[in-house]
Amino acid sequence: MRGWRAILTGAVIGGTLAGCGSGLHSTSGAASPATTSGAGATNRPSGSAQRSGSAPAAGGSAGSAVVYLQSSAPVPFTGDVVKLTVQEAAGAGAPRWIRVASATVRLGDGHTASASEPCTGTSLPSPEAGLVVQHAYQQTGAVTAQVTALTTCGKQGQPDLTGAAATMRVLPSAPAASASWPRCGTSQIQVTATGTGAGLGHIGVLFTLRNASSMNCRLYGYPGLLLLDARGQALPTTVVRAASGAYLFAAVVPHWVALQPGAVGSFDLQYGDNPVGAQASQPYATACPTASQVEVTLPDAFDHAVVPADMAPCGGQVLVSPVVPGSQWLEP
Repeated sequence: MRGWRAILTGAVIGGTLAGCGSGLHSTSGAASPATTSGAGATNRPSGSAQRSGSAPAAGGSAGSAVVYLQSSAPVPFTGDVVKLTVQEAAGAGAPRWIRVASATVRLGDGHTASASEPCTGTSLPSPEAGLVVQHAYQQTGAVTAQVTALTTCGKQGQPDLTGAAATMRVLPSAPAASASWPRCGTSQIQVTATGTGAGLGHIGVLFTLRNASSMNCRLYGYPGLLLLDARGQALPTTVVRAASGAYLFAAVVPHWVALQPGAVGSFDLQYGDNPVGAQASQPYATACPTASQVEVTLPDAFDHAVVPADMAPCGGQVLVSPVVPGSQWLEP
């Protein structure tokens, strides 16, 4: 066994590191909870842009009112409670929010939901908070929620609702019967890596995890990784658990993933191929050493699978998603 493993750091937001940990860390994934994870993390809309619907930036001139729909979970699982926030601003470039009195949202699965609040009172939230409707999706696949009706305090007429939408991809939750299944061992899982393209200096790799055994098993959490050169020697590796997503893949909250024989799960990996900071003055091969293989450690495991994968992460830093069911890239 090697004397060191990949450095593991904290969550990132939109591919930007929020806090770098230090010290050596095992490639084993985080310990799973005693029970299945609940609803996706809630991010109350603010003045900053969201992937599931943009909020207005400060500055600019006010134009016609603009309505926004924000989802708390771009990739929820069936049964998760998703919060959809309806907001209205004075214009696309205006910082002034308008209080929403009522809103109706077509949820994209045959259901609708409405919310309302008074226009005056002593304990009202700020107009920026908008109105929230909640829904638990029960069917998997892509859905698009759309604001279909809205009234605002002190304003007459109906604003343009064309762009007030949020698209989500609903993943299947593990069935209740899988709660007694053992964790997947490395010997059970066949791991493969496939390139998925690039964008603005970011490269994506999809790792597929197939249950090649005859036994049911399950996984929860983030994988561990160690980059290896062509001779199998370890390269500097920093693994970042992208709890808030990354440029190329959406945020997803870890859930149990049930794998029957032949079933597949996956996780997304992103890395940068442009040297930054002090790396920019180094030879490219030094700043972004080429890995020919990756040592993959399943969540809660301590043994490893070595997978062919050509990549050259600058600084040895890679961002990973938690394991999810299926083998489709988590589009942001």
